[in-house]
Amino acid sequence: MRKLYFISFLLFLNISLIPYFIGGLHTLLAYAFALVFAIYVVVQAFVSEDSRFFSGVAVYLMLVVVPVVLAAVAYLESLNIFESILYGIIAFGFTLISWHYLFLVPLAVYYKRFEEIEATKPLLYRPLVSIIIPARNEEKVIGSTIKSLLEAEYEPKEIIVVDDGSTDKTFEIASMYQGPKVKVLRRELGGRGKARAVNFGLRFAKGDVIVVMDADTVLSRDAIKELVRKLQDPKVSAVAGNVMVRNKVNLLTKLQAIEYIAAFHLFRKGLSVLGAVPIVSGALGAFKREALESIGFFDADTLTEDFDVTVKSIKSGKVVQASSSAVAFTEAPETLRGLYKQRLRWYRGAYEVLFKHRDMFSLTGVTVLDSSLILINNLIMPIIDFLTIISIILAILRGLIWPLVIQIILFTTLQILVNLVALQLAGEEDTSLVVLPVFVLGYKQFHEILMLRCLFDVIFAKIRKKQFAWTFIERKGVEEDKAKALLHGTIASL
Repeated sequence: MRKLYFISFLLFLNISLIPYFIGGLHTLLAYAFALVFAIYVVVQAFVSEDSRFFSGVAVYLMLVVVPVVLAAVAYLESLNIFESILYGIIAFGFTLISWHYLFLVPLAVYYKRFEEIEATKPLLYRPLVSIIIPARNEEKVIGSTIKSLLEAEYEPKEIIVVDDGSTDKTFEIASMYQGPKVKVLRRELGGRGKARAVNFGLRFAKGDVIVVMDADTVLSRDAIKELVRKLQDPKVSAVAGNVMVRNKVNLLTKLQAIEYIAAFHLFRKGLSVLGAVPIVSGALGAFKREALESIGFFDADTLTEDFDVTVKSIKSGKVVQASSSAVAFTEAPETLRGLYKQRLRWYRGAYEVLFKHRDMFSLTGVTVLDSSLILINNLIMPIIDFLTIISIILAILRGLIWPLVIQIILFTTLQILVNLVALQLAGEEDTSLVVLPVFVLGYKQFHEILMLRCLFDVIFAKIRKKQFAWTFIERKGVEEDKAKALLHGTIASL
């Protein structure tokens, strides 16, 4: 924990230096106010006995209103100082990003402490868990997935494999495991999206807790138990698992591994404190059955059924949290083409969900908080980052080099420190520091530009009243020795 606290201190120090180089007196005063507010939040978090210590208006002010106002102050002062709209855009983007980190990092650190305390408490809630695995053409991975579930240290459970019209040997391989704990179902008219396959499996599920996972996902032995541990809190209705990349075989998969770690251990942990995790990943997530029934199960009208069902849960007033100990290992695309195809579906689906649930912005409490954060992360930040890239290029062409260099150094250092905090929270020690600069400068921009492309794709699709086809990623599978290591929780060896 000492290393984690030291990196967090360096992160706060980095953020504190930003107003000296971006803006003037008003920006400095605004940052000082923000820092005091952040310290107050951290103190409240660490003295609280509950994982959810803030709600309502205070949370909305903390994570949405104040950062936007602070960023606007920095923007206006940058215009006066540098007499350039280019620096105003850069100042606005840097300030908005730094403010979010100012709060999410300490909240994530607090949630880690809370989970350590929670792990010492006995598991008194042991419902029947129904684990649904939709699978289409997953012959290379379905065996390892079922094995990991059979060896999971939780009872009672039932495993339901839904073969979604596969044209390979998925059904035959899955049927080899059929027995008292495993049901293998077949949908002849499959291939029209994961939501339909999951809903089909729900017809045969008997459990009070429903776990949904991907067919290429291998679980740690205690993953199911840890999901149930969260759900024994009567206020919690859904839990996101801790999804990690299992095939870190090249630079691209290592970059995705950092992305997964940062998304979970920073954003989902931080938002768990507020009970407002915005997405329960389809790779591993758990729901109380009554909660799913109350929102009408999964919808098939978007490409990202996991994002959609989570938003539906939050809109209905449900508390959604994440579990660090419920670890799942998934296969990440190993080629740029595979990653591109995967993220086209993810980002198009995300914008479909935003359009579908645009009424979120008229609601109150945690719902409006989540909708605002989703909007900031999926729309505002990609636009700002894109404009920032253009502004940097134009500033260089105009010869405005020195102030720009300082800002880029501060921003890059900030991003590296944030990801180091996430890696420490995850207990990840085998990620090379050489990869982090590539992640910060290059990998993130690739995704943000792709997100903007997908936004226009969805807008034009809405205008033309067309729907996107479901896309499938080719699996490579995992070797038997690695599968055994995953089952026994040997993360570092992979």
